[in-house]
Amino acid sequence: MRTFDIVIIGSGIAGGFLARQLRLARPDLGVLVLEAAGAMEDYKVGESTVEVAANYMVRRLNLGTYLYQHQLPKNGLRFFFDGPGKDLPLPRMSEIGSDHMPFHPSFQLERARLERDLVAMNRAAGAEVELGAKVVDLAIDGGGRHKVVYEQGGERREVACRWVCDASGRRHVLLRKLGVKVHKETRLNTAAAWGRYRGVAGLDAVTDAAWRSRARYTSRHLSTNHFMYDGYWIWFIPLAGDLMSVGVVFDKDRIGEGSAPAGALPGPRTRADFERFLGAHRAVRELLEGAELEDFQAYAHLPYHADRYFSTDRYAVTGEAGAFTDPFYSPGSDFIATANEFITQMILADVGGDRAGFEERVAAYDAYYRFKYDSTLRLYERMYPVFGSFELYRLKYLLDFNNYYNLVVWPFMADRVTDVGWIREELRFTDLVLRALSTMGDHFASLAADLRARGEYFAQNEGRFANGLNGVVQLETRLGPSIDERFRREQVDRAYGSVFAALVERRLAERGLSDRARLVSELKLPQVLTFRDITPDRLARLLDRIGERMTKELRAEFPDAGVERVDLGSGGEVSVTGPAEGTEVHAAVLSRARSLWDASAGSLAHVAL
Repeated sequence: MRTFDIVIIGSGIAGGFLARQLRLARPDLGVLVLEAAGAMEDYKVGESTVEVAANYMVRRLNLGTYLYQHQLPKNGLRFFFDGPGKDLPLPRMSEIGSDHMPFHPSFQLERARLERDLVAMNRAAGAEVELGAKVVDLAIDGGGRHKVVYEQGGERREVACRWVCDASGRRHVLLRKLGVKVHKETRLNTAAAWGRYRGVAGLDAVTDAAWRSRARYTSRHLSTNHFMYDGYWIWFIPLAGDLMSVGVVFDKDRIGEGSAPAGALPGPRTRADFERFLGAHRAVRELLEGAELEDFQAYAHLPYHADRYFSTDRYAVTGEAGAFTDPFYSPGSDFIATANEFITQMILADVGGDRAGFEERVAAYDAYYRFKYDSTLRLYERMYPVFGSFELYRLKYLLDFNNYYNLVVWPFMADRVTDVGWIREELRFTDLVLRALSTMGDHFASLAADLRARGEYFAQNEGRFANGLNGVVQLETRLGPSIDERFRREQVDRAYGSVFAALVERRLAERGLSDRARLVSELKLPQVLTFRDITPDRLARLLDRIGERMTKELRAEFPDAGVERVDLGSGGEVSVTGPAEGTEVHAAVLSRARSLWDASAGSLAHVAL
């Protein structure tokens, strides 16, 4: 019987990346990859990557040259918003997207080619990769060697190993064998349908001069392009060569079976449904004119999670073998990067004889991975009703993008994500983070319902452009190997304060509130979480508190003026009581009070690049 240090089940990007990482980290480790497919030809969903996965591929896997030579660079995320009739031409749709390539790279992956190339790379690096090798049985022995049985070419074969890592995707080979529960997620009820088109001219073929110039002629084609609607979104992702991945992800509770609002499109389940669904949207239909649909696939339900991901019995799962949330924001490859980093560190500690370090890593990593799933899921949980409004989603994206760069990308780039001490500290704030995500999700969903009732949900969906980098430009020179924890905390408060102030302004129709420094500074994350509802009474109490602070400052600045009270009213009104009206003293104090109240917060909701 052949013996290996690690057997990896599956040679998709999760298993292929893990094999490469292990061979780069410890070339003496014996790695066997067992792939059920006889050839790597499956065009799987999951072509778009974001910054964590890109950093992992370039920095950890040393794939930068390969990616730029054989795959496509990505021009960030881009979002388009339609009218209620789904009939706006593309140049008239409101848009969120950058006007230049983002400052940290990401890529669009033609998966079949990448996975074929990984097989060749891993074999060249000394890993054994067996294609057409279907795992049919395995036995985990926490005190000895595991056994893995597979069939290949009609023969049954068995190998022994110290570690088993499952990268088999939704087959969940390892967890099913062990009886570890994989739960169908009920908090988010989404499904997807997708295919690859050949002959799509692409967004850069649109010749409207004003539309092209507003993005400074940067390539929209290279972006992950999202067409945003109430309850669903449609993606356009370019692949190397003449292929375009096009898909729909939809909330079954909004456009699905029975519970959909009147007039809503049914979610596509078949190839014919898919083509009809896409054809009901003018901009999408025009982009696909003359293109040929080469293949079609669908998932009836997207999110799920497992009870356990890593074990001191020396097994682990990565990628979709363990959990999946939603394809929006393309987090799947980020989960792979995180899991593979964890698995590599656990294996290195184990084979290095550090039993205590190994055990504490398993405990910390498993807890953090479960938290990562839960926090990502809550990011999406109330989001689908918000998608169709440019006005709402612009604010949601500001918050999400800032938090992603600050709280996810930065620690990964600084190698904190595998630091057990750092993880333990992060896990102390689990409840706060989850509560923040749920609270903001509730506020966004409530405002979406309110705008629908007012007939204003689509009010800004035509002719507007927001630079998608607005919320993270201040992080451009910060991200790297050194973490500035104070700056990170300040950015969290600034992001939540900026966005929440804008929500309050819109919900209560209080124009001019959202960029006032005095208001935004009172809305740090802990204060935001005290707002269960956005009401006039709650705002009045907040303005009273700000007025009290300003009163103390003015008393100190004008000690002889007899300042008694500063009152802040709706519409930016400011009044001062104490000094006699009509006197120079009153005028001076009132002028100062107004300048304090009118001072700009530099709100992220108002930043323009």
